[in-house]
Amino acid sequence: MKVIKLILLTVCLVFFGKAAVSQSKMKLDDVIKISIENNLSIKSSRFNIEKEKAVNLKSFNIPKPELFIEYEGVQGSLSNADSRKIGIIQMIEFPTNYFLRSDVQESQIKVAEQQLNSSVSSLRAKVKLNYYTLQLLNEHFKTSEENYKIYEDFLFTAEKKYEAGESSNLEVLGARVNKIKFENEIKNLESEIKSSQSEIRTLMNVDYDITPVEELSYTEVRLNKKELLTKAINNNPELKILNFQREKSANKISLSKGELLPDITFKYFRQKISGDNNYWGMEVGLGMPLWFWWEQSGKIKESDYEFKIASGEETGFRKTLENEINTAFEEYENSLRQVKFFNEQALKETDEIMRQSKISYNEGAIGYVEYLQSLNIAYETRIQYLNSIYNYNKSIIKLEKLTSGDLK
Repeated sequence: MKVIKLILLTVCLVFFGKAAVSQSKMKLDDVIKISIENNLSIKSSRFNIEKEKAVNLKSFNIPKPELFIEYEGVQGSLSNADSRKIGIIQMIEFPTNYFLRSDVQESQIKVAEQQLNSSVSSLRAKVKLNYYTLQLLNEHFKTSEENYKIYEDFLFTAEKKYEAGESSNLEVLGARVNKIKFENEIKNLESEIKSSQSEIRTLMNVDYDITPVEELSYTEVRLNKKELLTKAINNNPELKILNFQREKSANKISLSKGELLPDITFKYFRQKISGDNNYWGMEVGLGMPLWFWWEQSGKIKESDYEFKIASGEETGFRKTLENEINTAFEEYENSLRQVKFFNEQALKETDEIMRQSKISYNEGAIGYVEYLQSLNIAYETRIQYLNSIYNYNKSIIKLEKLTSGDLK
């Protein structure tokens, strides 16, 4: 019987051990690094760049040479022919077309490279935002736990006063309700923390949860809107993608026009005439595009419309980018103002209110209603301060994504 119990205990430990998700404390930079290394979309983008480079090798695709043999004046058998030619034929496009086709593909390579940069930038922004969200939830959790302990003490004091006949049962009920409220708040935050950890785990593509090493904080960054706008126009990968697509369309126009130029055919041969095998010859031919008004004129028009579309999309996105920079900068300035207000004024005054109200309540100088008001002011102020830090960091993340670079 003991053996069976031991086996069952071992199986349970193994099962629950596998089911549990391990925890790992990590800095934000390490989380970003692992996320980029493990992201399958980014790996695909890197492969796509190599694929486009391989396609570029096809730009100089010269047709296979043709081996030919000709007999003329055949009398009875091929060996009695008056003339015989043995040689090769090589056809090539007009030489400039190979370089124009390479230019088109070079633009496509640049597009693929910027698509990779865009994927990396988007992933960095997602990881940062989720990391800061997890920090915020952890801070909310700590604040709720502190308030829970405060209401525990408050409930204990209220019960003693009620037993001594110094207060009504209303105080006890109010303290008990608020204590239950924060019990529920703590459970809700635990659930949100698990969800946030799961989101980060998915972004990292790992099988363990992370716990932030740092607490939620902010570092003031001095930013200039004009400089941010210039940086965004120069560095934003999505704008660069549209720029290179426009460049590709312009190169396609040049290639389409270049294909109107004649193909060139070279023929080199050795000829046997009347038994003499020492004749050599060469021919050069030009393939004239007599029917160019159909296919080639269609290609030119198609490339021209592609260029106009790409130019319009680039101009439109640039205006959108300018508007997003303006909006994000306003969010940055507003959130920075709020953080400074709470940090320099509100938090200090709130701490003093809490200190004095606790003493006054214990001494009977104020009632439970006034004490509850003080507790709520302290809690709401703390929560608003944490939210303002989160919003400030969030605005920096948005500006970094738009400008494709770290802002320090």
